[in-house]
Amino acid sequence: MYKTIKITPLVVALSCTWAWAQDDRDIGTLDHATDIAHISADAEYTPDAMFNDKSPSDKPTINLAQPKLSEPQLMIMSGQAATTQTCPTEAFSHLSGSVFLDAIKNYGHECIDTLFNDKPETLTLGGYTDANFNTVITELKSQLRSYDGQTNAAYLSSLFYWLKAYAYYDNRRFVNPTTKQAMTQAVNALYANSHFFDKTATHAQVVRSATGIIKNAQIGQFLVPIALGVLARFDESYEHINDWARSVTPLFWQVLNDCARDETCRAQQHNMALIDAITGFIYNNLNWLRKSANDYHLFNLGYQLVNLYKGKNDSHFAAIEGRLSAEISKVLTTYGPLKTDKERTLYLAVLESINYNRQCDAYSVCNKRAEIIEQVLNNRVECPSGNLFIWAQDMDDAQLAWTCNSLKTHDEHFHQLLRTNHIPVTPDDNDSLKMVIFNDKKEWVTYGGVLFNVSTSNGGTYREGDPAKAGDQATFYAYEHVSERPIFDIWNLRHEYVHYLEGRYISKGDFRDSNDAGRTVWFGEGIAEYSSLKTCNANAIEEARKGTYSLSTIFSNEYGVGQTRIYDWGYLATRYMYEQQNEAFFNMLALFKAGEYQRYRTELVDKWVSQKLFDTSFASWLQQVDYSGCSTDTTRPPSPIEPVNVDDIQGSDNVGVDACAVQPPTTDTRSQAGHALCVAPDPTRRVKEYPLYVPDGLKNVSLQITLRHGSGNAELYYEYGRPDNGWQYTHESKGPNNSETITVDNIQKGWHYIAVDSDNGFQNTTLLARYIQQPIVGDNELQNGVSVPVNVADHGQLMYTMTVPADAKDITFSTTGGTGELDMHVKFGSEPSKKDYHCRPWIVGNRETCHFASTAGGVYYIMLSAVPMFSGATLTGSYTH
Repeated sequence: MYKTIKITPLVVALSCTWAWAQDDRDIGTLDHATDIAHISADAEYTPDAMFNDKSPSDKPTINLAQPKLSEPQLMIMSGQAATTQTCPTEAFSHLSGSVFLDAIKNYGHECIDTLFNDKPETLTLGGYTDANFNTVITELKSQLRSYDGQTNAAYLSSLFYWLKAYAYYDNRRFVNPTTKQAMTQAVNALYANSHFFDKTATHAQVVRSATGIIKNAQIGQFLVPIALGVLARFDESYEHINDWARSVTPLFWQVLNDCARDETCRAQQHNMALIDAITGFIYNNLNWLRKSANDYHLFNLGYQLVNLYKGKNDSHFAAIEGRLSAEISKVLTTYGPLKTDKERTLYLAVLESINYNRQCDAYSVCNKRAEIIEQVLNNRVECPSGNLFIWAQDMDDAQLAWTCNSLKTHDEHFHQLLRTNHIPVTPDDNDSLKMVIFNDKKEWVTYGGVLFNVSTSNGGTYREGDPAKAGDQATFYAYEHVSERPIFDIWNLRHEYVHYLEGRYISKGDFRDSNDAGRTVWFGEGIAEYSSLKTCNANAIEEARKGTYSLSTIFSNEYGVGQTRIYDWGYLATRYMYEQQNEAFFNMLALFKAGEYQRYRTELVDKWVSQKLFDTSFASWLQQVDYSGCSTDTTRPPSPIEPVNVDDIQGSDNVGVDACAVQPPTTDTRSQAGHALCVAPDPTRRVKEYPLYVPDGLKNVSLQITLRHGSGNAELYYEYGRPDNGWQYTHESKGPNNSETITVDNIQKGWHYIAVDSDNGFQNTTLLARYIQQPIVGDNELQNGVSVPVNVADHGQLMYTMTVPADAKDITFSTTGGTGELDMHVKFGSEPSKKDYHCRPWIVGNRETCHFASTAGGVYYIMLSAVPMFSGATLTGSYTH
C-alpha cells in the first residue's frame, strides 16, 4: 500500500502490488522511498541492500543582474546531460545500426527511463532486438578502448542504461547465458580502462550506469574481481561524489550476494582474500563509514560478510570457517545495537545476516532481537479504545495520548461514513492494531529489517494479519513526520489507520484477496484518502479541474500507474461514488463484505468501465466539486527539532590538510563541508566561486572557511544566497599570503558562496569549509525575539528561561494565538510559583504580556499553566540594548 504526501513533489511512486514489491529487478529512476508498503502476514522477507540516501541539492541561485562567474551544475541523477528536449513516443522504435546509436546518444536517459515496464509495446518502443543488443555491446567495447574519463561520458552512460532496461524487460526475457556474457564483458571493459577510478562527477555517471545493470542482468557472480578492486581503492574522497557513492552499492551487495548463491563462484571466491578485503575496508575506513550518511556501506558489507555462510556445506568452507567466525564475533563483542553506539549499523547488519542464515545458536544471539526491541521501543501505551496499542522509540506521554485520540476521532468518522455499525466482516480476528513508531526515517531503516523482518525501502509498512487466524497481529510500522516538527505527527498515520479499518469492517479476506480480483485499487486507496481527509483535499480538487481522466479509467487503476492517479484521482472517484452514486457505492460494499469480488467485477465495475456508465456525470462533477471543512489540528503536542550532528554530514578533512599533495587542482564547481579542495587560478576570470549547500536542521553552527598552503597570495570571500556579487561580498580575508580564514556564525539553510581571488596569482592552495558546532541552547531556553510553540493539557505547566545581558532594556514576554486558556507567571532570578512571581497579567485567553523596563542582567523564569488546557499558542521573549 503506497501513499506519498504531496509536500514531497520529487517523490515518484515506483512499487505496486505485493507481488510486484517482491520483484528483484531494478527499475530506472531511483526514488526516496517514502511510500507505505502493504504486505500480507505470510509475505516472505528477503533482505536487500541499503542505499545512499543523499541527493543533489537545489540549483544555486544565479544573480541575473550581473554576468555570472560560475554556475555550478547539478549532478544529473539519471547520468545524462541536462536537456530541454522532450522524449518522442517512438524514440527508438524500428531503428537499427548507427541510427539507433544516434537515438541513444541524442535522447539518452530521459527516453530510456520510459522503458522500465513490461508492456507488450515496449518491445518495439525500446528497440529490443538481438541486432540492437549486439550493436550496443560492440559500441561500448569500441568506445571504452579510447575513453579518457570525460569525452562521450554521457553517451557511454546511456548505452549502459539501455542495457539495464533491456535486461529488465518482461521478467528478464532477454537474459540468457549469451547476453550475460556480453554484458559482463562490457562492464569488464570499463573496469580495464585506465580511467576507471577517476574522481570526477562526469565519469562517475558512467560507472553508476555500468554497475546498475548487474542486478537485472544477473551477472554479479562474474564480477567479484571488480568488487575486490574497488574495496582496495574506494575511500571518503570517492564517497562525496554522489554517483560514485551510488555506483559501489551493486558491487558491495549484489556482486557478493550473487556469488554467495552460486556454487562455482563460492568455490573460487569465498576465501581468506575476500574476508580480508571486506574487513580491511571496514576497519581502515571506519572513521567515515560510521557516519549516518555513509553507514549503508557498513550494512551491505557486514551483511555480506556473514552471508559467506551460504556455503557452509561446501568443501571449501572449512578453510575459512575459523577466520569468519572470529571476524563475526569481533563485531558482536566490540560494537553495540543502540543509537549511542556509533557502529550500530555494522552490528545490526551482522545480527540480521546471522538470523537470516540461521546461525543464531552458533553466536548465542537467538534472543538478542527481543532484547533490542525492549531497549529501543520502550515508550508503550494501550489506547483507551482497547484495540490500539503503540510501541514507540521516542514519544512522550502527550504524543502517545494525542495519537490515541486522533485515531479515535477518525475511527468514529469511518464507521459513520460507511455505516458499519461497528460489525466486522466474518471471519476477521484482526481485532487490534499494533503501531510501531520510530523516531525518524533513519531509525526505521536502521531497525526495521533486523528487528521485524520487514523491508525498509519504503515510508513504513502495514503488515496485515491473516483475518481468519486468531492471534495473527496486524501491525503498522511507521516513523515520526520530522518535517512537521516542532509540532508532532506520524507519517501517513490516519491514511494507514483507515486501511486497517477498511480491511476489518469492509473487505473480507486479506489484501491479496481483494487486490488480485482487480479494479479495486481505486477504492482501496481512495477510501483511505476520503475518510482521512474528508472534503479537505486541495490537491485533488486541483486535479479535478484539469479533467485529465475519465471515471472508467480510474476504476481500472493498478499500483504503478503513478501517485496522482492512485491517490488524488482515487479520492475523487470514491468521493463521487459516495456523494453522487450512493446506492451503487453501498451495493459494492455489500459485495466486498461478503468477499464476492468476482461478482463485484462482473455485476458492477466491469459494466461501469465497458459502458462508461458514469463518465459524463463524473466529468461534470469534477468542475463543481470543491474542498471545504479544512482546519488545523491545534491539539498536536510539541515535538522538538533535533539538531543535526554536523560530523554526520561533513567529511573528515580538518584545517591544515594539504589537498594538493594528494590530488590535482579540482574541476568541481561546488564545495562540500569537510572535503578539502586543491584550487588553482582560473585564467578566464579573476574570481572563481565554490558554492556550498547547507542543509536544514543545523542549530547554532558556524561555518569556517580556510585557505592554506601553496605559493602566491590568494584572497578569500564569502556571501550568503547571492553569487557573483560584484565585489560586494559580506565577508573577506585578504592577508599577505595564502593563509586566510573566514568564520560565519549561526549559518542558515541554503547556498553559501565561497570565492577565491586569483588576481595576485597562487599555486597549490587548499580550500576547506567546515561546520563547527557551537553550544546549543536548551529547548526551554528562549532566545531574543524567537517565538516557540507551546501546548499544555490537563492542568499541566511549562517552565522556560531567558538569559538577558546587563544592558538589556524593554524586556518583554508575551503569548498569543491558539485555543484554550493559559496563565503566565514571570520571575527574575528563580522559578515562580502561583503565589510567588514578579509579573502575572491576569488576562482571560492566551494573549498575555509581561514587561520590564530594565534589568541588572541575569535569568528570567517564565511559567505557563493550563487552565485546564491550551494549544497552538506561541511564547516570545525579547529585549533591546
